[in-house]
Amino acid sequence: MNAQQRLLIIFMRLLRGKKINKFELMEKFDIKESTVQRDIVKIEEMLADEVHEMHRTKNLRVHRDGKGNYQIITADNKGFNSGFTDTELILLLKIMLSTRILPKEEMTQLIEKLVSLGEQPDHLYNQSKNELFHYKGISETSLIDKLELIEKAIEYRQKIQFEYTKNGETKVFERVPHNVFFADLYLFMICSSENSQDDRDFESLNKFRINNMKELNVVSTNHKMPYKDRFEGGVLRKQTAAFPFFGKPIQMVIDFYYDPVYVLDRFPDSHICHQNKDGSFRIEMKVNDGYGTKMWLTSQSHMVKVISPKHMRDYVIEEMKNTLKFYDINI
Repeated sequence: MNAQQRLLIIFMRLLRGKKINKFELMEKFDIKESTVQRDIVKIEEMLADEVHEMHRTKNLRVHRDGKGNYQIITADNKGFNSGFTDTELILLLKIMLSTRILPKEEMTQLIEKLVSLGEQPDHLYNQSKNELFHYKGISETSLIDKLELIEKAIEYRQKIQFEYTKNGETKVFERVPHNVFFADLYLFMICSSENSQDDRDFESLNKFRINNMKELNVVSTNHKMPYKDRFEGGVLRKQTAAFPFFGKPIQMVIDFYYDPVYVLDRFPDSHICHQNKDGSFRIEMKVNDGYGTKMWLTSQSHMVKVISPKHMRDYVIEEMKNTLKFYDINI
């Protein structure tokens, strides 16, 4: 570890509001007391040049207690804390590694930044290194660069042009992005409301997997978004469980033949009406009629029976018949 890396680790720990003991630093980095003192002086210079501009009303400084401890405090002699606890960082690390949205290089850089914020970075790294070693991202090219362009387009109401591939077919689109949404391994660029057309017509798509987008360019600006087309990500997340497909809102009733928690947890706007004599649970659900809900129903196999609406019931029955045909079974 070089001096610059050591200095950054000490600086980040101080910025998290932690007291740092010079003897612990001497042991951890195998350095002399005079080196610790020089590091602290450099950190004071960094506070004056950079952090003060970010927190000009706080007037941060390094406090020495005369016992070998250092801590950043504010002008009114209060402790400064702007970071995460190690437990919170573990939570963020585990969630990020489970997404698989970034290519490995970008995920590694992000994990290293999160780890550096910890009070015990070695412990945080050990908690993550096996998952990071085996990590394989969905995207093969940089996702952060594309996301940065899309976020700016959202902020400035810009229209962007890009190539997009779906099911082996590639087309050039021009769209005004409204939001970004993550679900089911993918980060999506959203261009209309959650009730709009989804994927039935390729040329009319309103939701794009960002990792499949190429050659992104801004083509125009100052586009107004109709209020009716606003995207409500919280609504979509409640209506479609893990599968982010648009659709029209419906009230669906099912009988579920297993632990109902698997329904109630995935669909927050659902409730148990009663338990049937056969042991199943009658459940009412506020969902949408998009392909995400349909995929969830067919994935439940013999554990679910659709009571209403009829078109959702008919869909499940037809899908089961079509599946049986693969096994030369006709009903």
